[in-house]
Amino acid sequence: MTLIRKVLLGTFFILLMFGYANHASVSADGRLVEAQKQKAEQEAIAQLQREERWMKEISCLARNVYYEARGESRQGQLAVAMVTLNRVENGLFPDSICGVVNERKMVENRGVVCQFSWRCESWNNPKKRVKATHDSYIAALDAILHYEELTKTLVPEDTLFFHAKHVRPTWRKVKDRLAQIDNHIFYRQRPGDTRR
Repeated sequence: MTLIRKVLLGTFFILLMFGYANHASVSADGRLVEAQKQKAEQEAIAQLQREERWMKEISCLARNVYYEARGESRQGQLAVAMVTLNRVENGLFPDSICGVVNERKMVENRGVVCQFSWRCESWNNPKKRVKATHDSYIAALDAILHYEELTKTLVPEDTLFFHAKHVRPTWRKVKDRLAQIDNHIFYRQRPGDTRR
């Protein structure tokens, strides 16, 4: 079972535990009362935060959103978070959020190359804690909690790459461009291509 599915399944069980699924008030037209839905979601987030492993994973995602997309719109921050989560779901990348964010490799004639440029920049603090009230942290949590919905409405599951629009990496020539959101251009792997 993949990491995101485990998080979603864990969230569902937490919501069940609080009676969200069985005892939620329903309005006349069949929708859940918004206040109760928000309370249950906050309780689920609190439970996830109590779990040390999930705290580390959420923290890695929040740092990645912070360094890659701080100052961008909510949609831009969510899109960056979704690419990170899509990589976790894809067999070409590590199977944890921190594994994806911290991935490095040696490249001949270039030295160490990071999947996310901020991880190789000495002036960025890789252990920076992003406060739970910061937009980057909130976007990271929302991406985890609403992953399935966001793959249908924001960036599809096969969106695995992005770069800032002011740079022109050579790898972009072998990927399919999907969209530009704020200052980033997003790509998917071409069918049959296993290069990263």
